[in-house]
Amino acid sequence: MFQSTLPLYVQIANNLRQKIQQEVYQAGDKLPSQKELGNQFGVNRHTVRQALELLKDEGLLRVDRGLGAFIADAPMHDPMGQRVRYNESLQAQGHTSEHRLLSATEVPADEKIAEHLDIVMGESAIQVEFLGLADNRPLIVTTRYFPTQRCPNLLPHIPTAQSLSRLMREVYGYEHVRQQTSVSTRMVRSADAKLLQVSLNQPILLVQATNVNQHTEVIEYTVTRFRGDGVELVFASA
Repeated sequence: MFQSTLPLYVQIANNLRQKIQQEVYQAGDKLPSQKELGNQFGVNRHTVRQALELLKDEGLLRVDRGLGAFIADAPMHDPMGQRVRYNESLQAQGHTSEHRLLSATEVPADEKIAEHLDIVMGESAIQVEFLGLADNRPLIVTTRYFPTQRCPNLLPHIPTAQSLSRLMREVYGYEHVRQQTSVSTRMVRSADAKLLQVSLNQPILLVQATNVNQHTEVIEYTVTRFRGDGVELVFASA
């Protein structure tokens, strides 16, 4: 089967890429296991793994931890505009969205949280963690912090809230406006890797944002970890 002078893993990647382009494999399809591909191409699993890594780096594959390799969908766009509209954005692109509440508790603000929330260190803050899914696939893990003094009695509302922006508006009369956003990359941490179903050597997008109300008072600080193979952040001009 192999006649080219190219390395075997490159030839396997070329073969699989061609099948993806010809839609033999379509978005969302699961590839055969590494063992099955090894048998198919007559190579060991290490060679197959190199080929899959090459296609993953090209954005053609995604690897879900414990589930296998899948043909990647086009990345979902998350506009980084002034308004916080994550759910509406996904739905406008034809995707389903879901947020699963992982935890909600009151904590004393450490130095970093206090600085972002514009409160005194040790002052009470509400910490809420969500797992966000798109089309039933884990996409983001978000940890949100709210100043308790500006958002009193928030915890009882969290489990039933369909939209935090709507909750802020209906319960507190607050607009929910993005004031500042920073984006970086880092290797996924163990707890997030399990939630996002990715391997430990995979990079993620780390987005930190400060949100304010119409009085420019800070009402939320968020730390969101995005699967790097599933989303494209789009920054809208003012």
